[in-house]
Amino acid sequence: MKIRRRNSVLPKVPGINSLERTEPLRGQMWTRSERALKEPDVHWAWRGLAALTAVAEIALLGWLWGGPLLSVRTVEVFGTRHLSARQVADDAGIAQGSSIVSVDAQAAQERLLQQVWVRTATVQPEFPNVVVIRISEWQPIAVFHAGTSTKLFWLSDQAVVLGATPNTGGLVQVQGPAGNDPRTGDRAIDPQLLTALINIQRLLPTLVGQDVASFTFDSCGDLTMVAKKGWKVYFGRVYTPEEIASLRDKLSALKAIAGNGNVDYSSTDLEYVNVMNPSEPAVAYRSREPVVPSPSPGAAPAPAAPNPCR
Repeated sequence: MKIRRRNSVLPKVPGINSLERTEPLRGQMWTRSERALKEPDVHWAWRGLAALTAVAEIALLGWLWGGPLLSVRTVEVFGTRHLSARQVADDAGIAQGSSIVSVDAQAAQERLLQQVWVRTATVQPEFPNVVVIRISEWQPIAVFHAGTSTKLFWLSDQAVVLGATPNTGGLVQVQGPAGNDPRTGDRAIDPQLLTALINIQRLLPTLVGQDVASFTFDSCGDLTMVAKKGWKVYFGRVYTPEEIASLRDKLSALKAIAGNGNVDYSSTDLEYVNVMNPSEPAVAYRSREPVVPSPSPGAAPAPAAPNPCR
């Protein structure tokens, strides 16, 4: 049986079969419509609700920041001896009633460490309304005064002036060269020298059985120790670290000449011991002082005194 192909009676459009089926027509998009690409409309009620929610969150944050719920009600201070809790809180910049959220613990700690008496400090806010401050204070180890001044000042182990004091309080007394009184926070003497003086104070009872009353160093840098019995020890210059380190040998010289018919450090007749040269210490007694003759009339004037610091 023969099959015949039927032809359309409509006229053929030239070129229609030459177009690629995957090529979109110009001016049209076959994937999505323009309406589908538009942002979906949000009802005005939802927009208003979002705005009200944002305002409420801001208001809640402001209330928490400045409201009574998170305000500082208690400042607990530990470790004070010479400072009061109120002084420490004020120095840290923490006031009752301020927001605990606004407490900058690091900045408060740095402010405390700038205070003369404060050695270490930590600041810890504890929600909802407590700030805990822990400090350790510098402890005075000596009392200082300049020259013949009667004003006494505490010294820390760093030789920093902590403040004025009405009395020595049992601490060793250090007299510096004549001059103006030091101010709080000043370094009155060399810290290494102060450490050496404290060590001498602690060691002398063991070495010679006597206690230290005071130390004096003058403008030339010469150090003198006064024992509670009244006699003195001349150590010489203590300006440089090497001179300060030589105090150990000079203490050994004091020990070496003690007892056995040599020096009786408990004697009230002892005037001084000179250990400027530790290999040749010199001793003087009050009962053996030479009599100084009075100058005869018409005698030539005495020469000028040499510079004591040479």
